Amino acid sequence: MQTDDQDTSSTNRRVWDLPVRLFHILLICLVAVSWYTGENMGIATPDLVEIHIWSGCSILALVLFRIIWGFAGSTTALFRHFVKGPITILRYAATLFSTKSKPWVGHNPLGGLSVVAMLTLLLATPILGLFSADDEIPGFGPSGPLSHLVSEDTSYDLAGLHHDMWDVLFILILLHIAAIIFYVAYKGHFIIAAMISGEDDREVPETLVFRSAWRALAIFAVTAGAVALAVTQL
Repeated sequence: MQTDDQDTSSTNRRVWDLPVRLFHILLICLVAVSWYTGENMGIATPDLVEIHIWSGCSILALVLFRIIWGFAGSTTALFRHFVKGPITILRYAATLFSTKSKPWVGHNPLGGLSVVAMLTLLLATPILGLFSADDEIPGFGPSGPLSHLVSEDTSYDLAGLHHDMWDVLFILILLHIAAIIFYVAYKGHFIIAAMISGEDDREVPETLVFRSAWRALAIFAVTAGAVALAVTQL
C-alpha cells in the first residue's frame, strides 16, 4: 500500500488512488447483488432476503467511507476538487461536445454532480431499507434489521420510499453508463481503463497528492464497524 506522496511526473499519469478504485469495483458488485436479490425476493427463500440486507449494509458502509474520503482522501477524491459552482458547470456544459475541450483531472464538473447525486441516493436507499418492512412476501418479510424501532405503518411507508429511491438510482446508473459510452466513443477518453489502472491516458496538468491506503483502510474499518454495531445493537 502506498504512502502519502505527490505525483509530478509527466510519464506517470496516476489520477485515481487504490481506495477509490476498489470502492467503485465493490460498489458495482454490491449494487448488482442488491438488485438481483431485490428483484427475486418474491420467489426466493429467506436466505436471499438475508443476502439483500447484508448487501445493503455493505453499501452503506462503503458510501460512508467514500463520504469521509471525500474530505480526507487523495486530491481527485476530494469533494472540493470536483464539486463546482453553477458558472463552472455551465461553462463546461457548453464545451461538452467539443473534442478539444480542456481536459479535467478526475471528475469533470458534470461528473461531479452525478457523483453527489449517486452518493446521496446510495446513502438514503440502504438507510431506508434498514427501517423498512414489506408484507408482500408471506412468511418471511422482508423486514429491515431496524424496522422494530418505528411503527408498522411507518415501516411500510419507508419500504415504499426504499423502492422509489432504487428506481431513481437505477435511472442515474443508466445515465452514468450512457455518459461513459459517450466519453469513450465520442471524446476518446477511456475512463473505464483509467478507473481500473488508476492512470489517465492524457497529460496530468497539476500536482496530485495521494493519501495512504492504510488511512483508507482505517476509515473503512470505522464505517463498517459503526454500521455493524448499529444493525446488531439497536
